[in-house]
Amino acid sequence: RSSDLGEVKHLKFLDLSYNALRVVENLEENTELEKMFFVSNKITKIRGLGTLTNLTVLELGDNRIRTIENLGSLVNLTSLFLGKNKITKMENLDVLPKLTLLSLQSNRIVKLENLEKLTQLEELYLSHNGIEVIEGLETLTELTTLDLAGNRIHKLTGLTALTKLEDFWFNDNSLEMFSDVDQLRGATRLQTVYFIGNPITKDGAYRRKLKLALPSLTQIDATRCV
Repeated sequence: RSSDLGEVKHLKFLDLSYNALRVVENLEENTELEKMFFVSNKITKIRGLGTLTNLTVLELGDNRIRTIENLGSLVNLTSLFLGKNKITKMENLDVLPKLTLLSLQSNRIVKLENLEKLTQLEELYLSHNGIEVIEGLETLTELTTLDLAGNRIHKLTGLTALTKLEDFWFNDNSLEMFSDVDQLRGATRLQTVYFIGNPITKDGAYRRKLKLALPSLTQIDATRCV
């Protein structure tokens, strides 16, 4: 329990990871908190954050959270980590206009949605979900890292506006058409791509063709480009 933390004045960093906490509570007085970590607990709901308007980093990975909610007061949040929970829907994120990093890896998400207003987002991690279609990313023009590995995606779509991409992780999906790579041609800063585990990598000339299509690449899968 965190019942005594209200007596700790001017607390800016709090890490209560790897405990057996079921709720986030008794932090109302800790209004100067900037970074908070609750990794690997037993938390089921996001709550108790209403007064923490100075928070910039919130890590709630590896818990039992099912719904993204109660974040409206976190107006200065720049990094939100909710990986390895039980979240099924991307929702209630438009209240976080300053967000630059969002991690929702290893959840139960099947649809990319409700990201349109996160126009400052630079890093988006969505690996190991059940996503089937790439959509709703057109306004995220500041993205430099996009992780969609380990989903159920058959086609590259909706990526042409992401011209600042530097890292694109797409391993372990179901991409069959090499021509879909054209979606990334506008990303002239693209350095690293992961496509291993997709049908297109069965082509013996896969690496050469990828480098020709995307000449800025310095790494393909786990190997540096020669």
